Amino acid sequence: MTQVAKHQLKWRLADVEGTGMDQVSIVMPELDSAQPKEILLPTDIPSPHPTAMDLRWTEDDLSLFFMLLEKMLEWPLDDQTPLDLTDDGIIEVLHVVAAARFITPLPADDILAEEISTVLYEWDIGDIIAINSHDGFKNAVIVALDSIDATCVLLDEINGHEQYFDFEVFDTLIVNKHSILPGEFGQVCPASEAVIH
Repeated sequence: MTQVAKHQLKWRLADVEGTGMDQVSIVMPELDSAQPKEILLPTDIPSPHPTAMDLRWTEDDLSLFFMLLEKMLEWPLDDQTPLDLTDDGIIEVLHVVAAARFITPLPADDILAEEISTVLYEWDIGDIIAINSHDGFKNAVIVALDSIDATCVLLDEINGHEQYFDFEVFDTLIVNKHSILPGEFGQVCPASEAVIH
């Protein structure tokens, strides 16, 4: 699986479903076929380019993809494990990578609720976190970090109410690292090891 991903994954920015809007799709080779074929996986991510085109995955795309497989799904990273494109988790990871590559992140300041005092963590790319929004605790995954902020892809919708924008699943936000909460805050059913106060 890793060799295929490193050399043959592409982004296709085009209206592949005939909806009238160019969107981002993932193009993979069909390995089990004697004839060269493509597997096309459309995403909900709109294309940022006005013309249709194919782009190769970058090293950053691949690095994020493998990190998310490992952290979000605990997926074994070896050449013997097939990439199951019917697996909902794999599809979600591919959408997150597409969002990180093609959606311009917006500042989260206007949608954040009051900060909650909690233990400060050393966050890393691929960590599932929670954001305390005006619409409640929402889960997201970190896809980039600097010394102050984290770029996060939303895994939950945020209803902006009257004075704020709505955010959809896979929209991207820039959040100050001090405003990030552990992912358990966003879980409807906390994990067995989570402590509720």
